[in-house]
Amino acid sequence: MELAGTSIRSAQDLSGGGARTNSGEELGKTQFLELMIAQMNHQDPLDPAKNEEFIAQLAQFSTVEGIENLNDSFAGLAASLKSTMATEAASLVGRHVVVPTGSATLPSGGGISGSIEVPRASSGVTVEITNAAGELMNRLDLGPQPSGRMRFGWDGTTASGATAPEGVYKVKAFTTVDGERAELTVNMPDQVVSVSLGADGVIANLAGGSSVPASQIKEIR
Repeated sequence: MELAGTSIRSAQDLSGGGARTNSGEELGKTQFLELMIAQMNHQDPLDPAKNEEFIAQLAQFSTVEGIENLNDSFAGLAASLKSTMATEAASLVGRHVVVPTGSATLPSGGGISGSIEVPRASSGVTVEITNAAGELMNRLDLGPQPSGRMRFGWDGTTASGATAPEGVYKVKAFTTVDGERAELTVNMPDQVVSVSLGADGVIANLAGGSSVPASQIKEIR
């Protein structure tokens, strides 16, 4: 049908290819309904739209409306999750956490404790503790260990029995795999001084100078 020199197409045709306007923007439910009403107002009385076409257009309208409502719901959910994430992240500030790191702060007259990830049963696990200059302070022989996470502690004394000064120390753990020395993941305590929110989620910034994703926190003390 022709009206004022303009061809009138069905709402289904107008919505084809993702229901887009001439400007390339997607049609919303209001524009889609206006197109359906325009089609009904200007259809040929002698050749009206078939019921099947009308039902198909109604189905498309319901789909467009459902997608818009779904987008609104997801936007609200994302905002809510971000707010919850920020609240939970703030609660970490000032707390001591155990994270995968190769360093720990030894307090004056105290010791440090942590854990080691042992991927499979080992005939022997050793821990080496060095100072900031790379000097070996002590070596702990932990003996055979089963697979899993094992705890260990250092009382803050050197191999000669002297008390090590307070400060930051490097802590590494080793085992032997197929005759080769292999390093193991060490989890040590540190204090969260601040948190950051990014695309990767919550990032805990530690007093020792490193930053780790909150998902890598093993313990909160």
